[in-house]
Amino acid sequence: MAELIAYLILGISVLGILATYLIYPLYQLWFPGKESAYPSYGLLPKISVIFAAYNEESIIREKLESILSCDYPNELLEVLVGSDQSSDTTDAIVQELAKKWPNIILHRTSERSGKSAIMNILAERSTGEILVATDANIMFQKDTLNQLVRPFAEPKVGAVAGALMYEGLMSNSTSKTEGSYLSIENKIRKAESNKYGFCLGMEGGLYAIRKKSWSPIPPNTFMEDFFQTMNLILDEQHIVFNEKAIGLEDVSTSIQEEYKRKIRISIGNFQNLKRFRSVVFRPWKIIGWSFLLHKVLRWITPVLALIACAASVFTPTWPLILTLFLFIPISQILWVKVFPPNALAYFCVMNLGLLVGLLKYSQGVRSSVWQPTKRKQYES
Repeated sequence: MAELIAYLILGISVLGILATYLIYPLYQLWFPGKESAYPSYGLLPKISVIFAAYNEESIIREKLESILSCDYPNELLEVLVGSDQSSDTTDAIVQELAKKWPNIILHRTSERSGKSAIMNILAERSTGEILVATDANIMFQKDTLNQLVRPFAEPKVGAVAGALMYEGLMSNSTSKTEGSYLSIENKIRKAESNKYGFCLGMEGGLYAIRKKSWSPIPPNTFMEDFFQTMNLILDEQHIVFNEKAIGLEDVSTSIQEEYKRKIRISIGNFQNLKRFRSVVFRPWKIIGWSFLLHKVLRWITPVLALIACAASVFTPTWPLILTLFLFIPISQILWVKVFPPNALAYFCVMNLGLLVGLLKYSQGVRSSVWQPTKRKQYES
């Protein structure tokens, strides 16, 4: 009986990993659905681009110029920058550009507050009908704003998710693997948007949302983009993924930086899982099983792997399972300390980041203050 139970636990754990990394993605890629057509806008709405910045002197000028160079009418555009007590020349650069473009507005916090708190302030102070949330390192193309706004001509659309793409060096396995992962994720979001009327997860670096649909973000929240996503879906508003609304992000070549970023993402994932855990228990609804298959199982993949290892000890399969889910990941994680990372090493290190993030979350989250990811990295 013990062996039978062990096999059952082992099978469920392995199936969970395969479902989130193989079955669900293949289903979405093979059946992408049909894109909806949206009516033309009459009078374009006023939009407010909002983003937080901390010590972004290396890219803040390029960021603001990319926004103001869009072909959206300047009189219908404002840009609100929330400086989280920047100690470099970020604020001075914003103020300098505001002399040329008076629709640039700088808000400096009185103390380090974190992105979520700043975004709440900027959303409240904005005057646009549509809010465009972005990050300091995401560069806009000429038609990015027009493409983000276009689907809002349909009243049932509450938000539009843009498509992030990497630019710069694709010089090593870290950058190539992350770029491939992002490309697949974009295709999955597109398929979800086409078929279900929502994409499960807007990228915080580029999305647009009606101001009236903005939900105040709880204190110390990471992954505020997913918080907004779930609230919109539960309110039965549509979220359109528009692959033509492109934001360019400088590619990360450092697995160490990606590891730290994955820890932050993991903390936010489990914050949102706690808030929206009841959705998982709605398997009769699309949101229920898509949330489970696309997100939750991926977030807990390291836990499932450890459970599979523990269960396999009571079965004859233990050498194979321990090798696949314990010894190989450990060897790959150690590998990156000595050699350039390969794709498998990247996968293992990122899942280690998810596990570490879960442990940090379990200890309590007292602040969402962040340090920006190193820009324009060239190290491996």
